[in-house]
Amino acid sequence: MAKDEAPAAESLPKPYFQSPDGRFRLYQADCLDLMPRMPSESFDLIFADPPYFLSNDGITCHAGKMVSVNKGKWDRSEGPEANHEFNLRWLAACRRLLKPKATLWVSGTSHIIHSIGYAMQCLGFKILNDITWEKTNPPPNLSCRYFTHATETVLWAARDKKSKHTFNYALMKQMNRGKQMKSVWHIGAPRREEKVFGKHPTQKPLALLERIVLASTEENAIVLDPFSGSATTGLAAIKLGRHYAGLETDEDFLNLAIRRFVGVPQADSPSRILELLRAYADGEATVCALANRLRITPRQVHYYKEAAAVLGLLARSQNKWSLTPDATHILLSNKNAARVLLAETILQTPIVQMAVSKTRRIQNEARRREVIAQFLGKCTMLGAATCRRRAQTLMAWIRWANGNVSRPEVTLQCKIPQTCGSG
Repeated sequence: MAKDEAPAAESLPKPYFQSPDGRFRLYQADCLDLMPRMPSESFDLIFADPPYFLSNDGITCHAGKMVSVNKGKWDRSEGPEANHEFNLRWLAACRRLLKPKATLWVSGTSHIIHSIGYAMQCLGFKILNDITWEKTNPPPNLSCRYFTHATETVLWAARDKKSKHTFNYALMKQMNRGKQMKSVWHIGAPRREEKVFGKHPTQKPLALLERIVLASTEENAIVLDPFSGSATTGLAAIKLGRHYAGLETDEDFLNLAIRRFVGVPQADSPSRILELLRAYADGEATVCALANRLRITPRQVHYYKEAAAVLGLLARSQNKWSLTPDATHILLSNKNAARVLLAETILQTPIVQMAVSKTRRIQNEARRREVIAQFLGKCTMLGAATCRRRAQTLMAWIRWANGNVSRPEVTLQCKIPQTCGSG
């Protein structure tokens, strides 16, 4: 390939996950490996939440408890020079991918944001604003030797000094009750509803990303997040009618992002979920075999796999599926005990627990469905009509679980292999 020739879209690997309409794509890749393979000037917006390099064996406060600040190897500092070199590399890769009117947003704390700002200047970006995100409910400082850390900075930059960047000024003014929106944003931490499918250690609130997407893109814009995590950027983009590509190396985070995107699949029969697990244990993992065994369509097989994943019973790895230890435990039981264990699993799943909590005092079936649908509308990207159908799914799970959880447990039967065929 010639030195100045842009890579072709065909050079990209197959997505780890792609929505049926192709608007939401996740790649399992290091951004420094994949971004150079992407065609130049491909994106209307890039949001990046890079490592802050905070994992230094210290402590922090989470949910009122003292916990380790360590998040993973990816967040460990190798020294300021190495950290800055890393920032220069991924920022340069981002700049090549920006369209002429596109902009880049980068969040960070004092640990990296000064490096980010200096790197942007060195690379020729035009810094438009430094947004101060003031957290309305920051965790307390346990050492009592510093002020409470209540802010993060989000740098907003255009590709170069001559860029005529997209900014939806009138919309931002309208959202701010007719006044110019300031560069200090008061936004709380991710709501409880945003974590019902799992938690990411550095998850950003959906409200923050929605504002960023609305401020700097038009409908059908293409959004990239090189450090996708749980794909909050992607959820905001899809919710607002944009396209999304997310890059992430950690498979657990990719699967969390998929669960958040899929929400609650339309798989109304827990008995079929149980039969799906048995099919995997028997090695009948092809789509056709599963469709025949469960007496459903091939498309419904996909929904039941996703439902089992939401319940923590199937795990995805490179688009292959296998039983989790919890599923194996269920299948070690006889049929009655297996139904009891599945019922308990359903009732212990966070999204089910929240649905039960929100409707505990509601007797009317239609009203209960509407409340669950509204709740799903807040914690998923599903449309209103789809949320009502998925509310029916959750209600079917809850009815089934309540009808089986009180059954007496029976002794375990013979063991089965720990891992089974995938499909």
